[in-house]
Amino acid sequence: MRARFSRQGRRLFVMLRRLDVLALLLPVLPAAAQDGRRHGPEHNLRGLPASAAAFVPYHQESEHALNRLFRLLWLAELTPSEVGTVVDPGERRWTAGWVHEKRAGTAADRRLFGGDGRLLPLEDLTADAVDASSTLLRDLIANADLRRELLARPELAVLCQHDLLRAAERLLDVGRHQDIVPLLHRASLAIALPAATLASLRDPLRLLLADAAGKDLAAALPTALGGRDASLREVTRRSTRLFDAEKTLLWSSVFLAHPDGVDALGAMLPEALTGEAAKKGPMVPVGFRAVLVQGLVAVDADGRPRATPLVFDVRTQRLANREPLAAGNTTFTHDGIDFGIWQLERQGLRLGVPAGFFRRIEADDQDLFRDYGTAKHTTYRGQCALCHRLSGTPEPHLGGFPVLRPHAGAAFAKTGDERRTLAEQQVQKLLDRLAAVR
Repeated sequence: MRARFSRQGRRLFVMLRRLDVLALLLPVLPAAAQDGRRHGPEHNLRGLPASAAAFVPYHQESEHALNRLFRLLWLAELTPSEVGTVVDPGERRWTAGWVHEKRAGTAADRRLFGGDGRLLPLEDLTADAVDASSTLLRDLIANADLRRELLARPELAVLCQHDLLRAAERLLDVGRHQDIVPLLHRASLAIALPAATLASLRDPLRLLLADAAGKDLAAALPTALGGRDASLREVTRRSTRLFDAEKTLLWSSVFLAHPDGVDALGAMLPEALTGEAAKKGPMVPVGFRAVLVQGLVAVDADGRPRATPLVFDVRTQRLANREPLAAGNTTFTHDGIDFGIWQLERQGLRLGVPAGFFRRIEADDQDLFRDYGTAKHTTYRGQCALCHRLSGTPEPHLGGFPVLRPHAGAAFAKTGDERRTLAEQQVQKLLDRLAAVR
């Protein structure tokens, strides 16, 4: 017999659904409206987690096993090795060399880092966290009901697998807690999906771009990603460790657009350069643009890496001007380069409303960066400007686009699958390393 709601029950159900939608929309509202997970724009720790317990990426129940496991691995209270002085307010940040100014971290700099984003803060685990993680991982491996519940949401299952493999890679990298690395590996394989399922995953970026909430972003992204800009062309290139899928478990694609069209873009690529430009790179004009998109590489049920359609990270870049470095140069880098950064939110994907799938990162939001070297607490403005700036660099002609360095070998993509295939090969190296850990 079908159960029926009472009138009061129906009203309560509608109210709770409205609250769910409101909770999802908060991250994409102006920065003054916060969702309780991160410090707001007026706080001196803007963008950093405010409460670990507020992160519930995989289930609506806060203490669900998958949420607890996520918080153990992806949120960490630690002292950064370095602190970029750009996190401190003051006009001095816009003087020559500001991007490199930093100091050693001290006990007073101990903070909660990480959360539902792209950057993993894991450096170490307490003995209690090791025990708790081990118990939760064994439960995930043994509990068919828990796995079935997760696998019913394929996109979330792939994200959870990604979280486990990223944690395993990090522990291998830092040489700590090798006893739980095999557990992380086994748990990741226990929630693997068939290759056909991975290939048919819904791309949250395309869902957002097709929604009214993604209208502005769609105008800035290439048609190949579901956007509306036909002038952006994908290029292959030799890239740094920052985009090595053995470390990130992400494929990455770069698209470029010249303000004068595709022929002008082709004339700037290394194959077409001659003379001094072939050694140093081209002169990049104001209005030149780039888009970087990264997506998940999963491991299928047969243990093979598969590049999935699930986009995890989107960045846009534009050379807006070549004015001097100054507070009055209101670009992202304060010396002419503008960025847009969006990161997939597991919690938003779980709730299912496209407007909340991605969080826009603001220039002065803070995070813990460990892409190169040791863990550094700085802002996205400071971190991005390390590689993308005009001031204090021997390559101002490149306009902050290192992809145009001649040795990067940028060339028009022929199939669009080149970088995905490379990423699968790189992830296989990680799987081979993990298989060797006993």
